[in-house]
Amino acid sequence: MNNSFPTVGLIGGGEHARMFVAPSAALGLDLLIYVSDPNDSAAQICKHEIGSYKDLDSIREFAKKCDVVTFADKFIPLSIIRAIEADGVVVRPSSAALELSQNKEALKSKLINYRGAEDKAKSGKVLIERPLDFNYKITVIVARSPHGQATTWSPTIEVKKDGINVMTITPVPKLSQDLSERVQKLALEIAKISGVVGIAAVKILVEDEEISISDLVMGPHNSGLWTIDGAQTSQFEQHLRAVLDLPLGDPTMIAPIAVTGNLVAGKKSNMYRPYLHLMARAPSLRFHQYRNEAIPNERIGHVTLTGENLDELIDEIEHAIEYMSGKIDE
Repeated sequence: MNNSFPTVGLIGGGEHARMFVAPSAALGLDLLIYVSDPNDSAAQICKHEIGSYKDLDSIREFAKKCDVVTFADKFIPLSIIRAIEADGVVVRPSSAALELSQNKEALKSKLINYRGAEDKAKSGKVLIERPLDFNYKITVIVARSPHGQATTWSPTIEVKKDGINVMTITPVPKLSQDLSERVQKLALEIAKISGVVGIAAVKILVEDEEISISDLVMGPHNSGLWTIDGAQTSQFEQHLRAVLDLPLGDPTMIAPIAVTGNLVAGKKSNMYRPYLHLMARAPSLRFHQYRNEAIPNERIGHVTLTGENLDELIDEIEHAIEYMSGKIDE
């Protein structure tokens, strides 16, 4: 263990875990990852230990080497988390917060008992769920530290094609300033009453001027991938700051608009060569390769572009998605 800087233990080895490597190095932290497979995306580039997510003894040994333990995989059994908390391990977010995020009825009860959320909304009601007759769904990424400092990023909307998320746009087009402020305030309230420490994604349904909670997801979220290249502080760096109770970073955008697209593998085995065309066409594209096995139609990375013209950004991201997948060849 480094005597000057803390060791952060991260359970989970997928692409989100991979995104923690760069900010942890920049902050001078020691990052130790617990993975179930040595070929996991994060295990390829970070110091790691291998074991089952259900192996309490193995996770206990892992946790002993860490100053704080956090997660990049939502499939960790709550019983495991409670057990290492009982051992005195600092776990953030806590098992109680994780359990609440997985139990909509418990979250609903918390919301009903917390009178501030609806009282502080300028107009419209705040609900836990609604029938699926809403206008659109947005996501607010929120960060919160143990002593209560909290920040949000600009609201994001996911764009779907055939039921699959293909890109995100931030900020949400045509979302009024008043409504943007309201949904961010609501996300902060949800984070507070849920005991969030670290990052969480608050999914909100919007119908006219009425907003309602759809879901609460603990940990970095795909809707926040744009923050790596589009914000002063990414959701991954902010999560590290939060779980260590460091002052949180600036979440403001570095450009008026950020568009992020999910890259999926095509039939070609060489996923590196398409960069030659894409980088030459749009040098401002920022690529993130997960180094997952290139299985056709499976996600292998994402790409972000920032700027001022939404239509142009969408066109470039769509081109990158289709070229990388092999749907177009020019």
